[in-house]
Amino acid sequence: MDKSKEADYSITSRISRLVRPYAKRVVAAVFFSLLVSGLNGAIAWLVKPAMDYIFVEKRYGYIVYLPLGLLILYLLRGGASFLQSYLMRTAGFQMVRDLRNKFYESMVHLPVSVINRQTSGDMVSRLMNDIGILSAILSDSFRTFLVQVPSILVLIGVALYRKWDLAILSFVLFPFIGYGTRLLSKYVKKRRKKVQKFLALLTHRMNETVAGIKVIKVFGMEEAKIRQFKKENQNAYRQFARVVRLKEGTKFMIDVCSGISVAIILGYGATLVVKGVMTSGDFFSVLTAIVMAFTPLKKLGRAYSTLQESVGVLERVDSFLQLEPEKAGGRAIDGLHDSIDFKDVSFSYNKSEKVLDGVSLTIPKGKVMAIVGPSGAGKSTLVDMIPRFISPSSGVIEWDGINLEEIDLISLRKQIAVVSQDVVLFSDTIRENIAAGKPDATDEEIIRAAKLAHAHEFISKLPQGYDTILDERGLNLSGGQRQRIAFARALLKDAPVLILDEATSALDSVSEQAVQEALKNVMKNRTTIVVAHRLTTIRDADAIVVMDGGRVQAIGTHSELLQGSGLYQELYKSYGEK
Repeated sequence: MDKSKEADYSITSRISRLVRPYAKRVVAAVFFSLLVSGLNGAIAWLVKPAMDYIFVEKRYGYIVYLPLGLLILYLLRGGASFLQSYLMRTAGFQMVRDLRNKFYESMVHLPVSVINRQTSGDMVSRLMNDIGILSAILSDSFRTFLVQVPSILVLIGVALYRKWDLAILSFVLFPFIGYGTRLLSKYVKKRRKKVQKFLALLTHRMNETVAGIKVIKVFGMEEAKIRQFKKENQNAYRQFARVVRLKEGTKFMIDVCSGISVAIILGYGATLVVKGVMTSGDFFSVLTAIVMAFTPLKKLGRAYSTLQESVGVLERVDSFLQLEPEKAGGRAIDGLHDSIDFKDVSFSYNKSEKVLDGVSLTIPKGKVMAIVGPSGAGKSTLVDMIPRFISPSSGVIEWDGINLEEIDLISLRKQIAVVSQDVVLFSDTIRENIAAGKPDATDEEIIRAAKLAHAHEFISKLPQGYDTILDERGLNLSGGQRQRIAFARALLKDAPVLILDEATSALDSVSEQAVQEALKNVMKNRTTIVVAHRLTTIRDADAIVVMDGGRVQAIGTHSELLQGSGLYQELYKSYGEK
């Protein structure tokens, strides 16, 4: 099978896969499209008896029935066209709805490491822009093919029946139209892919600007960012203009061929009428059929270009949907009974530099273990491995002697609560944000968690209290308030393992002291892993792990490390600890 045939087969199989779930609507639409085609043929067919009986044979009594007959035909055709179009367009919208659901579900189940490699703008663009364009496959392209192909065949049949040699003479340009349309549509497909990439980049720039607007303003980057956006927007415009040029080029080519064909019919056909070889009714019937055939042919050209655009976009969506989801594992667990063990664990994002290098570490049940070290030491990467956000490049992590990779993900993550420095809150009520890890929690449980996190007081002062709806990322709260809600969410989950990744960094000293007092009670009989820069927050930890360059440099208590670890002493002094 050559490459062109393989590409055609790929397009056919992709479209078939997309259309299959909506077969009932499509079949009903096919019925009405065939009815439309038959009615188009009937209109062309009636030109001969209308011309011959009324105008040539001068049977003027039939002139009353001519407009009535045409009115009935146009009403029937309009009704059938409405039903066919409604069925196909709603099927297209259903397809978009289902694809967006599938895309979102696929995105949520991807590994965190894969998500981090994608830009937010690219994912949003694929979800909204790309999938939106795919509705054109059913609502425009497929619908056009269903209606126009049968219409063309019926009209060609009428023309051939009336005067086959004249009809064939007018069809000599059809192969050129088909080849030209296919060639131009291939270029449309390539250009559309580039358009979507530029649109994804623009979406990313918008997200980036909204998230970093304070940095842009404080560093005076407004004009630079505007120039960057305008340049990338201009690139998107150029690609889109090329798509339009190619699509309109297809339309222009068909228009030219239509004009040539009509000129042939008028020139040669009129000569035949003058010579008495054919009647004027036959002539006008053939002319009407051919003229009517070129209108759907023009629509087919545009539909084929749109189809190629959609297939190019579908390839972008497919490439995302085919990404491997997280490996679920199989063994269920219930709590932590012994320890979490890192055995010679290494990790790298690329081959040139290891983020973790041969880490061996035991985190006993019910103990508080702190992890400290300079920036880039691998602290956050280490704790991200416990909920399997990322997996080791080599080595093994065991939970009560079971390899983490063999544990069911849902079961594993039920045992873990995480509070990080970068707090994520959702555009929902405070109540639902706190109850995210325990949706069936009672109001009493939610309030108790908020009190433990030192959040109840400020929540109660809000106009709607716990029913206050947060802005995007919770920006209608202060940084400390957002972090305390994140604390409450983790505390309500009541998981046996608690991970605090620099979780008190945004709290003021008063709030931090209150939260620390609450955490002392919460940490009892709970395994807690604390990543911290402020070393005062982890003085009472059962063990402190000192990391540097992806390696464990020392392990001990606060007093032991002050005596035996030069790096810990430096860290302690650098943060002004006393």
